[in-house]
Amino acid sequence: MDRDIKEIEQTEKSEPIKQFPLKKSVSGKHIIASIIILILLVGSTSGAYIWRDNQAINFEKTQADELLLKQQTILELQTQLAGYTGGATNSPTACTEIAPIASTIENIKASITSGNTVALEGYMASSVNVILAATEAYGIQTASSAVSSVTTFISDDINSWDYNFSLPAATLTAYEQSGYAQYFTATSVVGLAINDQVISFSFDCLGKIDTVFMAKSAGTL
Repeated sequence: MDRDIKEIEQTEKSEPIKQFPLKKSVSGKHIIASIIILILLVGSTSGAYIWRDNQAINFEKTQADELLLKQQTILELQTQLAGYTGGATNSPTACTEIAPIASTIENIKASITSGNTVALEGYMASSVNVILAATEAYGIQTASSAVSSVTTFISDDINSWDYNFSLPAATLTAYEQSGYAQYFTATSVVGLAINDQVISFSFDCLGKIDTVFMAKSAGTL
């Protein structure tokens, strides 16, 4: 028995004690690097979401603007059609042309007398009937094309910019009784230049310019 105990003790002494390696502690540099990477990942993800949200907002605004423009164009065309067909459309009321407010009329006159025809576009409907007396020009045009036609007309002679928009009643009555009477209505803005050129702006149901009549000489009316 004693012998066995001694043998066991000798065996235990002869076997080396196993030592397990200690885990290396994580350095502060590694921790900081990990935090920075995490911040960058979170930041890039947030930035992506913000960019996507801004894109979505811009897209929705563009869509809304386009829809509003289409609705305005449809309304203008409906009112013009009502005028051509005597009101026989689905519109609840017949189209009756109306003159714009006084300040708008003054701005239209000033655009001709100053030669700043670009300003006219803001007062025009989406489509404008442009007529040059005694010719086949021009027909239905976009607002920008109509402005170009007016610019060409008045710039042929620099003196044509000197228009009189305060014509006597007798002169206007003579125009209204001419073969172009349809372009001289009660709400039309009519000007006569010192070189005898005539220009007349007529309006639709929204008070927008929908017709521009031009004549090289009042004698052709």
